[in-house]
Amino acid sequence: MREGVKFHDGTDFDAQDVAYTLNHVADPDSDMKSRVLVDWIDNVEVVDSHKVRIHAKRPTPAALQYLTGTSPIYPSGHYEDAPVVPGSDGAERRDWGAVQPVCTGPYKLADYVAGESLTLEANPDYFDGSPKGKPSIGTLVYKTIKDPETQVAEVVTGGVDWIWGVPPENAEMLASMGNLTVVSAPTMRMSFLSLDAAGRTGETPMTDLKVRQAIAHAINREAIAENLVGDGSMVQKSMCAPVQFGCDTDVKQYAYDPEKAKALLAEAGYPDGFSVPFHAYRDRAYSEAVLNDLRAVGIETDLQFLQWRALRPKIVDDQVQIGHLTFGSNGILDVSASTSYYFEGSSDDYARDEEVKAWLEEADRTTDQERRKELYSKALNKIADQAYYIPLFMYGRTYAFNKDLDYPVTPDEMAHFYLAKWK
Repeated sequence: MREGVKFHDGTDFDAQDVAYTLNHVADPDSDMKSRVLVDWIDNVEVVDSHKVRIHAKRPTPAALQYLTGTSPIYPSGHYEDAPVVPGSDGAERRDWGAVQPVCTGPYKLADYVAGESLTLEANPDYFDGSPKGKPSIGTLVYKTIKDPETQVAEVVTGGVDWIWGVPPENAEMLASMGNLTVVSAPTMRMSFLSLDAAGRTGETPMTDLKVRQAIAHAINREAIAENLVGDGSMVQKSMCAPVQFGCDTDVKQYAYDPEKAKALLAEAGYPDGFSVPFHAYRDRAYSEAVLNDLRAVGIETDLQFLQWRALRPKIVDDQVQIGHLTFGSNGILDVSASTSYYFEGSSDDYARDEEVKAWLEEADRTTDQERRKELYSKALNKIADQAYYIPLFMYGRTYAFNKDLDYPVTPDEMAHFYLAKWK
């Protein structure tokens, strides 16, 4: 541990805090949502005041990536006073969110109004020599503005200095404003179709390779990325984010070809197409564009557009023949956080290919980087050849902010204001 670091309440940061936090979030009962960040940890022991030893369940070459993810370090015992409350399922649970966060970062919590705003102030005691650097901006006020049009109006009039997720139809107008900078960039968030190649929902057309290939050829991914998703978006070529270690995009591609899709369906025994339920939960317009392309080749779909909390149990319980899903890898720059998540036999794996699973598991655990690349490439090529899942597009994101603000855009979908500064 770096010495001389203090928490926002003035207490010293040491190895006890690191061990406490990591042991807490690695516990399956902790309610940690992004389990991929911590599931590799068995336990953490204190070696001395500023050193810990992390015991992994298995070799984890991407451990440093996961440790620098979205889980901060809290003071030892921080959550011991979390109140017990009734959960949505009727069972009691700890309300971790009721405990005020106290961390070591460049900004500390100054005020919070539920549903309205959150105010952070620069930490004057932030330690020297941090790779993040001392914060330049003194106060950050996050405002909750749910309506996109109101967000746009606020940034135009100076009510706010920064917004993201600008709708494509507003981006050009904002770019013409003399007081704003507009930037569009790709993110790490993938949009893709999961197909039940394994037959978890029963014997359906999805178990036929020709049907899966027909679906891939039926979708005009370029048009969706360019015309709907907008600036910053691009066609996704493989089941990983291009910026991740081990992501091989030189795999089989399925060009938009409706006639070929119809021919493949006929070869599979569906000359008149078929009907299939289609589950989705995010960005309905994008899902409907996919459905229109499928209908054009004879695949009729019953769109079941649900909230994620309703869709998730259906995925786990083998009820999703086609799912339009997204995944951002929690900002982790390693394929073990994306491809492996969907193809290692978990409830999210609708391919259940033992060969792919074995390649990925070995790649996740070997420390030979070249061997890792080779294994990930094998897995990604077979996933593409078998059209297990259909990559659609990488989300883009458009930012609009005060022209006097210097703000670096990153692909991880996180707002790094500690890197921002006024010009």
